[in-house]
Amino acid sequence: MKKEDIIKEKLALIDRVHSLKALSDDLWFLPFREGSWGIADVISHFIAWDQFMIDNRISYLLKNEPFPQMAIDVEEINRSASRYARSGITKGQLIDEFITKRKQLLSLLSELDAERFARPLPGRENIILGNYFVGMIEHDEKHMVQIESFINQNQIA
Repeated sequence: MKKEDIIKEKLALIDRVHSLKALSDDLWFLPFREGSWGIADVISHFIAWDQFMIDNRISYLLKNEPFPQMAIDVEEINRSASRYARSGITKGQLIDEFITKRKQLLSLLSELDAERFARPLPGRENIILGNYFVGMIEHDEKHMVQIESFINQNQIA
């Protein structure tokens, strides 16, 4: 996928998330099913992973260096995001934080040369950068479909 398409797709999520400000707080925190996340948790999850991308991926891409070798505790990052979503931060604050973080991510992405997206990741020659971001976009979309489906199922007529 081309740089401009990646940025466009990642940017489109901002408007979709911003529209969630109109939700009731009850629906915002309601789990999708027993024992699962709710909308607040997913938005916090986006923030956590955008920050991870900024710190551990894009900053290295900008220097054309391989990603650091590190153990990534996905479950702990996700648990921490969920705790943060339920720490007392308001819906508006969390959404605004997501928007700020996503814009920061996109600003850094825009600094990368367009042709860079057609080349392999440094140190990982089997992964093309554009394809790497396609996976991130698909991840965002999976969660947004989950959120939008949940809202549609729980709307009060």
